[in-house]
Amino acid sequence: MKNILACFLIFVLSIWGSAAQNSSDSKRSTLGLHFFYNDFKSAQLINTTSLSNVLKNKLWNKPQNMEGGFGIDYIHGLNKNIDFIGTLNGSWIDYLLPGNTLYGSSNFFMDLSTGAHLKMLSDNHIFSPFLIAKANYSSYQNIHGFSFAPGAGLQVNLFKEVFVIATVEYRAALSHHLSNQLYYSVGIATSIGKKRVSPAKLIIPLVSEPVKKEAVKLAKDFVVSVMDEASGQPLPFVAVSISGTDGKMRYGSTDEYGRVTFIALNPEEYTVSGSLNQINSTVKNIKPENFAGVENQIEISLTHNDPRFTLSGLVINKTENMPEGGAEVNVTNQNDNVITSIQSHPGDGLFRTQLKADCDFILVGKKANFISNIEKVTTKGLNRSTTLYVKLELAIEEAKKGQSIQLNNIYFEVGKANLNTAVSSDLDKLIRFLRDNLEVHLEIQGHTDSKGSVNLNNRLSQLRASSVVAYLSKNGIDVNRLVAKGYGSSLPVAENSSAEGRAKNRRVVMKVLK
Repeated sequence: MKNILACFLIFVLSIWGSAAQNSSDSKRSTLGLHFFYNDFKSAQLINTTSLSNVLKNKLWNKPQNMEGGFGIDYIHGLNKNIDFIGTLNGSWIDYLLPGNTLYGSSNFFMDLSTGAHLKMLSDNHIFSPFLIAKANYSSYQNIHGFSFAPGAGLQVNLFKEVFVIATVEYRAALSHHLSNQLYYSVGIATSIGKKRVSPAKLIIPLVSEPVKKEAVKLAKDFVVSVMDEASGQPLPFVAVSISGTDGKMRYGSTDEYGRVTFIALNPEEYTVSGSLNQINSTVKNIKPENFAGVENQIEISLTHNDPRFTLSGLVINKTENMPEGGAEVNVTNQNDNVITSIQSHPGDGLFRTQLKADCDFILVGKKANFISNIEKVTTKGLNRSTTLYVKLELAIEEAKKGQSIQLNNIYFEVGKANLNTAVSSDLDKLIRFLRDNLEVHLEIQGHTDSKGSVNLNNRLSQLRASSVVAYLSKNGIDVNRLVAKGYGSSLPVAENSSAEGRAKNRRVVMKVLK
């Protein structure tokens, strides 16, 4: 409640202060009503994947799936091209949390925002597009916090200062408790204030004695940048620490641009250092004389030397085409057989680890009731001075009861049931899944195309399914958990009239029985 009152006070003071700055052709005090939609789903998809991915795959949320509400606006012109805007919104919604899970019940959601409309044309024009810069305070049950909202809009001047105003904003959360949000609104507003005429200003020249400037030492901000020594790229997630002669320790972490800022440090001696992946950066010492001068900040550059490459990965849930958090990712160095395990981050599905140079690696995911792809990466042939990051996307697929999953990389000799184990990588994928999920029972299905007789295709598909079961049993999987069944050509997934369609129909499928 204190945060709400403080934000409201800032809102009122801003309105009061803006009244003294009006010019005769700026907007008079205006009151408006609007309807809006909150779109959390599209904003989270953009944040966890990318805008191009959302547009390319047509994942944008539809209006009928968004949550709507009503709000009021107070608008006051600071000059002919800048309007002050204050907005109070309310709606009943089931809030989408940052981890892409719903709160679970419909509750009242309130947000208060202040900012400016930066108009390209004055109110004398019928159509006036504008840019938006706003700060928002949101409250929902026990979730509170601030966000910054850039956006754009269009103002239509109907008549006698009656306006139709439509906006779209991207509300970027400044607190990890809040979710990012796309916000769409349309409403009508009308002037309620009297037209003001700007008084003439009397300018009185002032004469003062020249003041001799001296070097004054004042408190300054420390802006610390950390770069990769080999490639010169900025390093995020570096733990930066500052120790001073006052005995205090100050800690921070670099952002995506490799920078972190420490506010208002008093003039004294400091030691600045960083650490990433258990390797220390260079160290810089700051003396009291560095605080002299008129600049309000001190720039400090550190370098970090790690000869390894950074694997930057993303776990994707193939079933929902969304990032998947809480998955264990095992990275095996095939050169020394060392296994490193990391967790994908809740909400965005990201994971990071370090890779030795000149090595091959195998990655596989592990999460209850999910089957994971097996991916390979290598650092052989990579130049550490030009390449820092190795990027990879690891797909996992939910395998719940009754679900069927096609295993694309299981191959047989032509017209036979003999497995080609050298290229059938999905056999290892299947073995890992069954070892990690000991309660799962599967039906292994064989399918063929329509070439040949029905009896021959039924027999061939049964033999191929049995070959897969025999291979799994040979590799330690209890045969009582497996059922082999051939379906011949009875369940096609494509037309058998083309070679491409027949290739799709020749397949092995796993179906979860329990």
